Amino acid sequence: MSASSERDALDRPVSLFEHAQRLHRSYPDEPFPDDGRPLPGEADQPHVPHEERRLGLLAALREFIGDPTLSAQDLHDQCAMTSFRPGDIPSVLRKLAPEPSQRLLRTARWLIRDGTDLRAVAVGLGLLRGNAERRDVAALRIIGRLRCVERLAVEALAAIPGAERDLVWLAERAGLFARIRVVETLVDSDDPAVRDWVRSTPRDLLSSDLARRIAERHGLAELLHESVVTDAVWDQAGNLLLAMTDTRDNQSEIGRYEAAVTVYERWVALADRRPATLERAALLAMVAEDLRTGPAAPVARGLRGPLVDQIERVLSTRSWVEMLADSAGSDDPVTVRRAEWLMREVARDNAPRGRFAVRIVVPEPNPGGFPRVEARIVIDGIPVVAAAFDRGPADSPQRLLHSGRLRATSEPREIKLAEAYCTEGCCGGLYVTIVREGSEVVWKDWRSSTPGEPPQEMRFDAAEYDREVTRAERDRSWE
Repeated sequence: MSASSERDALDRPVSLFEHAQRLHRSYPDEPFPDDGRPLPGEADQPHVPHEERRLGLLAALREFIGDPTLSAQDLHDQCAMTSFRPGDIPSVLRKLAPEPSQRLLRTARWLIRDGTDLRAVAVGLGLLRGNAERRDVAALRIIGRLRCVERLAVEALAAIPGAERDLVWLAERAGLFARIRVVETLVDSDDPAVRDWVRSTPRDLLSSDLARRIAERHGLAELLHESVVTDAVWDQAGNLLLAMTDTRDNQSEIGRYEAAVTVYERWVALADRRPATLERAALLAMVAEDLRTGPAAPVARGLRGPLVDQIERVLSTRSWVEMLADSAGSDDPVTVRRAEWLMREVARDNAPRGRFAVRIVVPEPNPGGFPRVEARIVIDGIPVVAAAFDRGPADSPQRLLHSGRLRATSEPREIKLAEAYCTEGCCGGLYVTIVREGSEVVWKDWRSSTPGEPPQEMRFDAAEYDREVTRAERDRSWE
């Protein structure tokens, strides 16, 4: 190579695609450090209001489409001078609705492979969405590894027939959004390997609604009733059951899953055929608590007791007890914490007693999750929050118990038992008024943002009520 050629090569800006290729060679099977940043030539962008950004991009695209003499480089340079964000592109293209053409396709491909400006590359991905072909898969897989354009790449890749496994490949190396978006896209896939991958999605990535859709569309009940149920399918079913009861990002969906009772029965019945592992023990313990005091309780009703008894028998058998003891002696502190939590759960007196009971529920100490300690009120064997409010967890013991809010006096007092997952100001909460009337404590005037009739007025023996509240207030073992 001549000195002039070497200088030209060094002076030429690096495209984002080349940048992604280099990172991919160094990190072929894991997410890029810092999401692939810094990008070549990246600079801070001025703050521009959303509508102004949208109009600027719309004008640039209209000018390019309307003037066939403009080249891909011309569009690239115009994008580089226009202030907008990759997230603005889908809405602008929906409004513009350009007719597919070979010119637009050639431009899109050039922008993706040769673009040196993030905005121009993002426009190329937007133009390719819905028009991509099988030959575009390789480029989309690589450019999609950059966090800043992964959403656009996933959407372009998802529209290519036969690219399902390529989506899986990208999702396993991309950020959390890409994984969730790909799972949503592939829920209806007929490819057995893809379906297995979808069911294996970690439950902390699943909304309750997405978990229910997977269970329904994959025929979870039918899978559990096949002549041979693999350990993987059993594990997947447990994760989906727990995800459907979660209220972290949405309302609980277990009550809307028509096959819930059938799946619970079959899943618990198959538990003693599984090899004992820490993860499976955690699944069993959490499902048992859901059946006792969580969102599964109003669904399973009369079957709760037998199902919980079956789970407790499995966790008390020799192989499971020995596994927990071995795990408690591990060198890994997370494994030790999880094993000790499980042993406390197994040894705990689990049945809420009396008409009125308070149960403190401590989540599994898994650092990958979203732990929240709850003070669940159980009345006549049914957890009131799970039965009357599906948009958030029960309140914490700090706020509900240690504040003295559950104590009954002759002065009526309204208290909050639960708040929506988003915030009370958005989707409400569950309230009740507590008052002492002679030898009884009355819970009345329920107020809830959940559709349907609120609970009826409830009366408790005051002495029994006071004993249970005092016991719960003094119980600090959960800390």
